Parts: sequence; C-alpha cells; structure tokens
Amino acid sequence: MDSIEIDGSLGEGGGQIVRTSLSLSALTGKPLSIYNIRAGRDPPGLKPQHVACARAVRSIARGTLEGAEEGSDELKYSPAQIYGGKYEFDIGTAGSTILLAQTILPLLFAASKKSTIKIRGGTHVPKAPTYEYFEKVFLPALSLFGLEAKCTIERAGFFPRGGGEITLEVNPGTPKPVTYWPRESIMRAVLIYSNLPLKVPVREKKILLTNDINEVYMREYEATDPGNAVLLWKGFCGSAVLGEKGLRSEEVSQIAIEDLEGEGDAEVDRHLADQLLLYAALAGKTRFKTSLLSKHTETSIYVIEKFLGKKFFTEGNEVWVE
Repeated sequence: MDSIEIDGSLGEGGGQIVRTSLSLSALTGKPLSIYNIRAGRDPPGLKPQHVACARAVRSIARGTLEGAEEGSDELKYSPAQIYGGKYEFDIGTAGSTILLAQTILPLLFAASKKSTIKIRGGTHVPKAPTYEYFEKVFLPALSLFGLEAKCTIERAGFFPRGGGEITLEVNPGTPKPVTYWPRESIMRAVLIYSNLPLKVPVREKKILLTNDINEVYMREYEATDPGNAVLLWKGFCGSAVLGEKGLRSEEVSQIAIEDLEGEGDAEVDRHLADQLLLYAALAGKTRFKTSLLSKHTETSIYVIEKFLGKKFFTEGNEVWVE
C-alpha cells in the first residue's frame, strides 16, 4: 500500500499535524510519512510529547515506527492491527497528557474490547486543553457521537516538571452523525489550584460571582509544582485559562469570561471544532457552527481529507461533512 505523505510545515505547522496523521494512519491501515515536522518552530522537529504520542499509537496499533526521536523532522509509520486493553504511557516531561489521550482515543474506540489507559505528564499546561476542559466539554461532545469514555485525574501536572496522572477508560464504539448540538444558557466554572494559598481561587471566584456566574466549583489537587487554572463553560463552548506569574487572579477569571463571550452563538467553541473534525469525518453527515475557522481547523481538514477522501464543506463559521 502506498504511503500517505504529509508536509508537516503546512498550515499552522505544529504538532497537531503529527497527532492527527498518526491517528488516521492507525485507523485506516495506511502507511504514513511526515516530513518538515514543525519546520517553522524554534526548535523544529519532534518534542517529547510528540514522540510519546507516536510511541503510544505504535503500542496500540502495532506495526513499525521510524524517526520517533526528539528533534527528528521526519517520521514514518506502518500500522498493523489495533489492540485494546491496558496500557501505561509516561511522557517524561510536562507534555500534555490530554493531547496524548486525544491522539489515541480514536484507536481505542475502534478496538474490539474495552481499554484502560494511564498517562503521566502535564495536565494543565500551555497550548493544550486542560484536564477539566477534556472532562467537561470534550468528552460530553463525544457522547453525542454515541462514544463512551470517562477520565479521572489522580494527580495534577503543571509546567515545568509535570508529574500528573490521568486514567482513561474507553468502550469500543462507532461514531454516529450529529446534526443537533444542545445549547445551554448557564455558565459554569471550575477553579483548580495546587500548592497555592486558598485566596487565589477565592479572588477568581469573586470576579465570576460579580458577573452573575454562580455555579462555581473549586478543586485542590496534589502536584509537584504550584499551579492554577480556570475553566468556564456553557454547553459545548468552553474557555480554559492558566494562572501564571504576573497575572492577577482577577485577570485570569476576566480573560476566561471575555474568551467565552467571544464565542457568540457558536454551537461548539473554536478549539473543540478542531478536536471534533476527525469524528465528524468518521461519522459522516455531521455539521456544527463554531466561532472561528482557525489555521488549526484548515490543517486538520487537509490531513483528514488526505486519508479518508471525505470532503468537508464550510460556509461562514459552519462546517459539515456529507
């Protein structure tokens, strides 16, 4: 079978191309060759979290994998059969456990038996969904496709050392089309913190209450490094903001509020839109309205069409596949 060749510098040129390509290669059985990986990034090439994703896919779908080393700008993968079961993956850094989970989830749904996966690394890190977003927004969205998965967190992992751990339980299933996305009018929030004074989430909560967001939950986690994050969500639109040095607690909540309000009348937020494209293509006859068709979205559509031959259509901020 001819290999599917992907130029890793296309579109947004980040790790998403690698993760989506690996998932689709394993699902379709088509060999994959990626070159120019993260060519425009500094430094270019694979980072530890991308290597961990590649090796996780190789563990579940077997086959042969070449170039899965830190700094490599080329990757080749020839998949075999997908096997569900029990697995453990350790990224070894604060690389995102959630991005790794999202890479292997399509494979686990396609497996013939239930899977339980432990993943160690970062759970609340920059440029990745937080654990709470994954729990409250992403997994409920998958349930609309008829897919069953749940996740628990044993320990949080923040930058720079990570050390978090999540457990993923996945039942096999085939995605079904989704044409209706229930909307919610109530905004909810989860404030998480670790190795920080209670006043940090309390100050964040005050801003939310001032803005008539009254359903607010606090979670204190064990973690190696101190950390803080706010998730604000309404239905399938969410905003996750990390606390950081120099950013006042009040500002963290305010950013989340403004970000979620910026989603307007979207059915799914702009980040979730990217994350659901693969499932939409597999299910067929699925459509949704988002707030922004980003470079990430365009890149994912390119990769998915390359593997599946399914054609996406866009009009304004609406996306659908027939």
